Amino acid sequence: MTGPLVFALVFMVSGLLANLCFGAQNMAPADVFVALFSPNPDNYEHFVVQTQRMPRIWIAVYTGGVMAIGGAVLQSLSRNPMASPQILGINAGASLFVVVGVVLFGLSPHTAPGVQAGLALLGGLAGFVGCVLVARVTAESGDPRGLGLVLSGVILSALFSGVANTLLLTDPHVRAELLNWLAGNINHVYADRLYHLWWLGAGSTLVLLFLARALTLVSLGRDTAASAGVAILPVTYLGLAAVVVGASSAVAICGPVGFIGLVVPHMVRPFTGNLLSRQLPVCAVVGAGVCLWADVAARLVFKPYVLHTGVMMDLLGGVVFVWIVRRHYFQSRNSERAG
Repeated sequence: MTGPLVFALVFMVSGLLANLCFGAQNMAPADVFVALFSPNPDNYEHFVVQTQRMPRIWIAVYTGGVMAIGGAVLQSLSRNPMASPQILGINAGASLFVVVGVVLFGLSPHTAPGVQAGLALLGGLAGFVGCVLVARVTAESGDPRGLGLVLSGVILSALFSGVANTLLLTDPHVRAELLNWLAGNINHVYADRLYHLWWLGAGSTLVLLFLARALTLVSLGRDTAASAGVAILPVTYLGLAAVVVGASSAVAICGPVGFIGLVVPHMVRPFTGNLLSRQLPVCAVVGAGVCLWADVAARLVFKPYVLHTGVMMDLLGGVVFVWIVRRHYFQSRNSERAG
């Protein structure tokens, strides 16, 4: 695993440096180094690095890491290459509950991070459980490819997003406040939320790393896991709960930045294999790197206009989504017919 992890670290660090150097005003690496380690309080460029670019970096690292790990665990446990926090309703549920709290219960969009995180966690759990319950109907009638789980997640996510947008239309002021956040906005103004909520993602990541071997055995089948002494239901429920907590906390901070949890495991798996103990650390680092580079692209590709990072990930992830569907569903189906 050393090789993939080293490559992942290089990928992440290069994205970090690009975030520090490029922006509305580009800075040389030497100037960035001075701004980080010997800042001049009267220097505007140093102020930008310290108070704007560094907070964006930490938010991107956090969001990319927890989303990528969550996607890897969901794909492993469900044995479905399409599973991710976005596809299975976690992101949309978390977003909807925050919007409901603001619009219907009069909470401020800038309310205490703990309240916003609590709403996001409840919504993420509701979205995921709803997705699983709807998918069971399809599973009972036979669904070997797991399409029912994917379709139920996509449908519920669309429903939740529609309800959230409908609620926002009732209050233009709140809509203006939340519209950027709903688009997945990695922004330094959310640094306070990260400061208060980082421990949720860190805790969920540690839980998943601790359970990695047991979760891998569960993904191989009940008989295999039971023969190895794994407590199947507690391990499964704890792993899924950790995924929901991590992904929902990221949504509470900067909104639903999608497709990282779907794309990154497919990038990593060819180099690490299916063992989650090897896969998860690399996924965390690559996920952080993907989010960092997406944030750079969002600021530079359409310069002087700036996209939200979530929008950029939707543009990139949509292409990969089509490729995954084609590879894992249509090509395999054609192979079976040919056989």
